[in-house]
Amino acid sequence: MARPKEFRVEEALELGMHRLWSQGYEATSLEDLISTMHLSKSSFYDTFGSKHNFLLTALTHYSNVVVGQIAGDLQKGSALAAISRSFDLALNPPGKWPRGCFIQNCAVELAHRDARARARVRNGFKRLEQGYSQAVIRGQENGEFARTHDAHALGRYLASSLNGLQVLARAGIEDRALREVVQVTLAVLK
Repeated sequence: MARPKEFRVEEALELGMHRLWSQGYEATSLEDLISTMHLSKSSFYDTFGSKHNFLLTALTHYSNVVVGQIAGDLQKGSALAAISRSFDLALNPPGKWPRGCFIQNCAVELAHRDARARARVRNGFKRLEQGYSQAVIRGQENGEFARTHDAHALGRYLASSLNGLQVLARAGIEDRALREVVQVTLAVLK
C-alpha cells in the first residue's frame, strides 16, 4: 500500500510554478525547485516524475487557474469594463503573481524547441483568446462594440495586445505610456 502524501500537491505546485515564473526554466536547478517546494527528491519524483513533467503540469495549472480566472472575469459585467479590468490586472498583478505571464515566459524560453511545452503554451494562449472573443461577442450583441470586425480576430488582437503590454511593463516602460497603449487598444473595439 502506497504511503499517503505528506504535503499538499497544489501548494507545492504553486510554489514551484512561481519559482519557474520568476526565474525561468533553465535558470532553475532541480535542487532550487525542490527546495522552493519544500519537498524531498523522492516526493518530487513520485509526484511529478521529472523537472520537465513538472513544467508541463505547471503550465496546465497556470492555464486552468490564472488564465481561467481572467477568462471567467471577462464574462462579468459590461464587456468593455471586463476587458479593461484584464489590462489593469496585467499592469497591476495581485501580490502573489510576478509581473508578466508564466505562459509568455515559457513561450519565449522553450516553445521554439520543446513541442510538449509549445502545445501547453498554445493552449493557454488559445484559452485567453477565447475569453476575449466571447467578451467581444457579448459587447457586440449589447451594442457596446461595433460589429465591423470579426469577434474572433478581435479576441486574438486583444490577447496579443495584452501579451505585448506585459512585455513592455517588464521592460520598465513608464506607466503613462502603458496606459496610452491600453486606451488605443480599447478604442479599436468601438
